[in-house]
Amino acid sequence: MSQENEQCTGSCSTCSANCASRQPSREELLEPVNKHSKVKRVIGVVSGKGGVGKSFITSYLCVNMQRKGYRTAIMDADITGPSIPKSFGVSGKTYSTEQGMIPAQSNMGTKIMSINLLVDKEDTPVLWRGPVIAGAVKQFWTEVCWGDVDYMFVDMPPGTGDVPMTVFQSIPLDGIIIVTSPQELVSMIVKKAVNMARTMDIPILGIVENYSYITCECCGKKMSVFGESHLEEIAKENDLKILAKLPLDPKVAKQVDEGKIENLQEDWLVEMAEYLEKVCPIEETDEKNEIRLIGVAADENGQVASFAKCTHLAWYHLEDGQVVSEETYKLEAEQKENTVSFIVDKKADVLICQGIGFGAMQDLMGKKVMVVPGQNGMAKDAVKEFLEK
Repeated sequence: MSQENEQCTGSCSTCSANCASRQPSREELLEPVNKHSKVKRVIGVVSGKGGVGKSFITSYLCVNMQRKGYRTAIMDADITGPSIPKSFGVSGKTYSTEQGMIPAQSNMGTKIMSINLLVDKEDTPVLWRGPVIAGAVKQFWTEVCWGDVDYMFVDMPPGTGDVPMTVFQSIPLDGIIIVTSPQELVSMIVKKAVNMARTMDIPILGIVENYSYITCECCGKKMSVFGESHLEEIAKENDLKILAKLPLDPKVAKQVDEGKIENLQEDWLVEMAEYLEKVCPIEETDEKNEIRLIGVAADENGQVASFAKCTHLAWYHLEDGQVVSEETYKLEAEQKENTVSFIVDKKADVLICQGIGFGAMQDLMGKKVMVVPGQNGMAKDAVKEFLEK
């Protein structure tokens, strides 16, 4: 019922007016995440125009959070211009299980879903209209088995069209980060992105300026090749927090082109990651207490090994989140041929390893075994580090 309508009778059943009473709330529009997924925080990365390095900011912020020990994921919602898999060196097609589509995983463990992981060739164009693209993004949320994720970053296409609207309405965003560049025309474009977010009640965490300057290799002087920055003015006018100013640096292009963004070692987004921890903290839970058995792929010396080359499995039994007993099992030849089944039959909750093939990872995750790759050192130390995160 609308109190603004003087003719309102108080009965919505006999009224055809499209008033506020008939508009669904944002909570009613949200889609449920895949039932085999637990995503704690979702951060959207947006820009009013293309070409400002939004995908790089998404990727490198994710890497910074990953280095802080969080479980990270990226949903590549830029369907017609997907670039996230390339940055992380991820290729090939993903697969589906009874639990849902299984995301790809980077060398350091970031989970990734992109349209490029669903097409036969990376250069295949996506010739879809807006509503179909928006529907695909929604499926990335509802039909992908993400597993346990602390921070998910959504790389959105530029502008204020169907896909950003779908993400804003359908996915429970904790906030967005706006990426811009120094050109003067950006002020108007930033305002559009800000107004869209505020109209749809999405928190704006702050703004990042990319391509802000270059640093002379000879004298170290910073030069504004795209003109003087107007970021302070834009931030003040729109009441935004400035999160970072990033340079135009050839190292970025090199690492992205080689699919090695996880190897980039620059401190440009360190403070931004710390800020994100404060405004979108991960609440302490008793998840570790629910884990009863951790398996570690190991060699004969007790060192963490790759899944394919391990000769032993180290088992760690837990009670109330603490290791109460451990044992080491040597894999016989016939067991090495079907290690996945052996781990599942053992009812392991977690598998820690150095590296793992996509097929084996998919099979284990499909059986609700958490896979923690990219680990090194002694098996017992890897377990201790996992439990302390």
